[in-house]
Amino acid sequence: MQLPRLESRCKFGAMDGDRTTKWGEGTAADLVADAHSLGVMKASPRMVTSWVEDGMLASPEPRKTSPHGSDPRVFPPEQRELFTRLLEARERSPLGRIPQRSLIRVVLYLWLIDDTIVHTPQARRAWRTHARATGQTTAVRRGKNVRAIVEQLAHPSATLKQRRVAQLVLEEGERTGRIDIGKLTAVLTELYSPWPVQPGMPRIERALPGPFGPVSVQHHIAMWKAREQTFRRLRHEEIDENELDRVRAVYRPMWADYQARRPAMATIGDGEFAAYFAEPDTMEGRAIKAVDAFVGTLAGELGLIEAAAHAAETARLRLAR
Repeated sequence: MQLPRLESRCKFGAMDGDRTTKWGEGTAADLVADAHSLGVMKASPRMVTSWVEDGMLASPEPRKTSPHGSDPRVFPPEQRELFTRLLEARERSPLGRIPQRSLIRVVLYLWLIDDTIVHTPQARRAWRTHARATGQTTAVRRGKNVRAIVEQLAHPSATLKQRRVAQLVLEEGERTGRIDIGKLTAVLTELYSPWPVQPGMPRIERALPGPFGPVSVQHHIAMWKAREQTFRRLRHEEIDENELDRVRAVYRPMWADYQARRPAMATIGDGEFAAYFAEPDTMEGRAIKAVDAFVGTLAGELGLIEAAAHAAETARLRLAR
């Protein structure tokens, strides 16, 4: 099977034109030679080994050809092509090169849509690498992301102090990777519904409109917590290959159904949520959407969303007392 072409505007983007390359199996040395032919002169056997460890490539397979020993291990043709395509994609970015976390998402995307290129043992390592990279960013970028979240959630009546407190708590969670449901419930409820509680009256809590119905602050908190726990399990390889395969089998028809209904969903609310359902125009964009959706499916199948939603509701009731 030919890999989906990785859209590219770099100097390697027009490589081979419309000619189909016939790929054969290859050793690590062959892969390094392939990289050098692309002009990637820093490629080395150590780089290939690192890509295997990170799940960018599958483990090479042994090949015994004589009674007295074995030849170097070989990568199957699909993996040799994958190596070349990922190198092509890495060279595309006008800012230098695409970071590895973007390439890892492409590997995971291929695992999600096809059974012949990326197999589950490789995908499990790739999920570990993806999970380790998630949340790793600069303080400046974290602050920018958190401010955007605060502005999205804040009621116009929320005070500067309420916004600042929420920002500090969210930044702490981003920095540490730990979601404190009780603390988040307290500060985000104030941000989301910043009205004083009247004696003897229940707190008035609002919900924001969403493409699938009103969205409460507890929903946001529960999803953040469930995703944090999912990434922790992936980071430590606590989800075995059988479970990954099982959840992928659940995910595929759900994702196919969503893709089929995406155009109609874009018209919900007179197109108010059209951007939410927009189809990405690059493979990397599609990979981001698909991989994020699988993480959500995995969190649901592991029971983490249900548990986090219960914890968020418990924290809300405790705060209302």
